[in-house]
Formats: sequence, C-alpha cells, structure tokens
Amino acid sequence: MNRKIALKRLSSSDLTLFEHHYRNSSGAKQKAINLDAAVFVGTLFPSLPDRLDVLRDRVIITLTIYGPGGVGAHTITRKILKQQKNWRLNGELIFNPPEEPSRYDLLAKGDYAIFDFAGDPEPHTARMCLAARNIPQDTLLHTALENRYRASFSSHKGMMEISPDDLAEVLNNIDLPESHPVLDFIDFDVLEDASQGGLDGLAKLRKRRQTRGVSREELNRARQGADRIGRLGEEVLNSWLALQFQAGCGSEYQWESDINAVAPYDFTLMPEGKAKRRVDAKSTAGDFRNPVHVSMAELLEMAQGGHPYDLYRLYMVTAFSAHLRIARNLGQFAQDILAQFANLPHGITVDGTSISPDTLSFEDEIMIDLSENTDDTNESESFDNN
Repeated sequence: MNRKIALKRLSSSDLTLFEHHYRNSSGAKQKAINLDAAVFVGTLFPSLPDRLDVLRDRVIITLTIYGPGGVGAHTITRKILKQQKNWRLNGELIFNPPEEPSRYDLLAKGDYAIFDFAGDPEPHTARMCLAARNIPQDTLLHTALENRYRASFSSHKGMMEISPDDLAEVLNNIDLPESHPVLDFIDFDVLEDASQGGLDGLAKLRKRRQTRGVSREELNRARQGADRIGRLGEEVLNSWLALQFQAGCGSEYQWESDINAVAPYDFTLMPEGKAKRRVDAKSTAGDFRNPVHVSMAELLEMAQGGHPYDLYRLYMVTAFSAHLRIARNLGQFAQDILAQFANLPHGITVDGTSISPDTLSFEDEIMIDLSENTDDTNESESFDNN
C-alpha cells in the first residue's frame, strides 16, 4: 500500500482545530493543524504544488480519527489548504461526537498525532491516531513516542516522517491492548491481505509479529473492514456506471451481486448491439499494488462462462471516490491458471488465488469522484454535527 506515515507533535495552536480548545483557550486560534511544508510537501507529496491549480488550492480528504485513549473511529470530511507558505489541515472545527461529549477535551500541547496518509500525487484519505499524556490509556503510547522522537522536534519542527517499520518497532516494545487502533497503522495493508487468506500478508505478519502475534479481534476487524470496503467499492462503481449511462458514454447494466451474493461476478454490462460483459469489482482502501483475491468460482466463470469477463480494480476507496483501473478479457488468463491446477491429486481442490496486479494488463487510471453528484454534500459535511 502506498502509505505515508508522519508524526505530529501538537502545538497550542494546532489544538484549536478541536472545538473545545478553540472555545476555551487564549492566544492564536487558527482552527487548523499545521502540516510542516518540509515534510508534507518536501517528503510525502512533492508533486502536490504542481497540482494546486487543478485542485483549486485545496485537497478534500476523508479523515478518520482514532483516540485519544484508544477509542474507535470518528470519520469526517476535511480539507488541506495552502495558506501563504503554510500547509494546514483545515475545514470546520472538530466537535466531540454526541456519544462521546468530552472525547478531545484532555488533549494538550505536546501530545502526538500519528498520521497515515493514502493517495498519490495528493492524499485522498488520512487516518489520525491521537495519543494524550493526560489520559491513562495513552500513557504507554505517549511515553514511547516521547522517548523515541522527542529530541527530533523543536519550535521550528513539529512534524516528521516515520516508516511503518520504525513505528512497528516502537509499538512492539510496549504492551498495548490488542484492540488498540494504532496497531492497525503498522499492519493495515498486510492485515487486509491476511484476512482474505493471502500468503504474502500472512508471511509479513509473522515477520512483524514474532512476539505479539495476531489476535482474533484484530483479524476479525480486518476481515470486516475488507468486507465493508468491498461493498463500498461496489456502491461507488454502481453510482459511476449509472452516471456514465446517463451521460451517454456507458451501457445499461445490472448489479448482479446486489441480487445474488454468491454470483461469480458483480455486474453485467449490456452494451447496445454487443455481447454482454461480466464485471468483477475488486476493491481495497489501499494501494493499486495490493494483491487481488480471486475465487475458484470467479476463475471458472472467467474461463467458461461464455461472456467476456473484466476485472475492475478499485483502490483508495472512500464513500464518494475511488481510483479505477480495468483489466479486460480475462478468459485466457483464467484458462492458463486453471490448467496449472488440473494435475492436483484426487480430492484436492483450490478455493482461490491471490494475484499481483502486475501480472495483468490494466488500462490507464480513471478517477471516480462522486462528491459533486451527492445530494446536499459539501466540503464541510461530517458526522460530528458541526
């Protein structure tokens, strides 16, 4: 997965993005978290300045916040802006969720935010895990981050890039609860793969988790997340196909898996005067290069179903967007794989395969952005009742 992880040591002015601190603090109230240009642009997204005209000087992201105190996801929509020479996570004040009316109140200067950005050449999603020294559940995490990275920060440097392996080393040396969401930051991509039976993901997990292992809760959470992203990818694709048809540049279609959950394809395209085409949507919240999982039923349909079969790879999937690349006419590809399985001993069957996207011929990327086609949607929409 094309992930970019950064550690931010929060300043007093950073905290004013949170409504409680904006209302109850003196001094600068910028309603934003500074994203140090030397790190955010200089290291993480170096081509972003060249994209500003296209992006209208702003990047809209889906932001999912975890913590402080190890609490679960709070998902909102925010924007990243360039303001003079500064880059800032901005938008609207972040309110405490109604069900957690004091969630962000104990954050303080010197607390940490771990950012996990996804996207290229600009971020489309970001996860932020907060660690507050004033919350007992965060004591181990905050102390570990402080001991490892505090010396790297100064009044002129409040953000730094860190690698997943470096973060993994820090986290593996402290006894965090297995349910702590920060653990998913180091293994997000491999957990997604392993939860679907991917050998590559399982091998990487064994290497990274030699002492800690993987709990049932973590694996189940990853499996549920993969299922959710799979459904979300289909919903995004369904909306995009409908828009294409309405615009006269797409065909009629049927969302097959919405009717029959065990169908070996997700959509049937019905272009006028041409043969039907089967479409399998393979979705990930991560990068294009994450393995694609194809079942034996899908391989058989590709090879023997009698209709052209295309794979639609949706990646960096969010509620209103996805990147899409299409690999068409996979019949021969499937036949070649099935031929390799033909000589297995009697009674041995293969249930599915993990396929590297590099082995398929994909067309150029298509960016799906449905945000302008959703009713009453704007850049400040969130689930926090701002």
